Amino acid sequence: MANDNDNNDNNDMFFYDLSPPAGSAQPYTYIKPPDDFHPLPLDQKSVLYLAVTTPHTDKYEIYGPVPNFSHLLPLISDLVSDSPSALDKLEALQYTLDDFGGQCPNLAFTQHGFTTFVIDGQRGTYTVLEVLRERNEKVVEVLPAPVYTVTRHGPLVHTFSGVGMETKLGVAKGIAATSTLVGSFVERKDAVAMARRAMDVLVGCEGMISRTEDWGKGGGGGVLLAMGVGKRWEVKVQYEDEALRSARKGADAEGAGVGWRF
Repeated sequence: MANDNDNNDNNDMFFYDLSPPAGSAQPYTYIKPPDDFHPLPLDQKSVLYLAVTTPHTDKYEIYGPVPNFSHLLPLISDLVSDSPSALDKLEALQYTLDDFGGQCPNLAFTQHGFTTFVIDGQRGTYTVLEVLRERNEKVVEVLPAPVYTVTRHGPLVHTFSGVGMETKLGVAKGIAATSTLVGSFVERKDAVAMARRAMDVLVGCEGMISRTEDWGKGGGGGVLLAMGVGKRWEVKVQYEDEALRSARKGADAEGAGVGWRF
């Protein structure tokens, strides 16, 4: 899927650009980005996601897809609640001054949001919120029903501790620096096919690779794993009914008439 090159304000990711990062024997380092409060234009064929990256715990989580930014705002408000500086930044985005010097809601922000928002924590820690946009008409048509969302992670590099016979294999690191959203799919078979393709490209020409898949039961999500010498790769397929329940609750609160898809 390509970017909308006719609009420089469009921050669509290359969701289907599966080129892997270059190989390394060391875990990748996440580089802290600056705030970017530029809004993402949204049309009727696009969906939004919230990517939450926490470098100090090496985590990357995806929320969505949703039809507009207002669906992500409650989660964002919760994430910034423990950071006074982040609360101030969010409030400055949510409100504008009227002609009398009072505050009024910034409706444009409620619909379109931001691109990147950094939550500064204690002792140099921080969390990065990124709003991602994907043009995906098929997914738009079925929301707020749950869909299959594919993410890729790796290469994750195992660290070692100890010496000689006491050497232990540590947790694979690099999730924050190497994780990417691949995209969402209405049908499970399409998500599975893309997940396998993503893994094929991730491992590339690496030798001595062991691969496995776990799809659970009931037509839900799954995970693909690959192991190499000191490295591992993961491709995850998320499918959660909780997304449907949350969307229903939000739509009911807005009084929206929604046709549910089962």
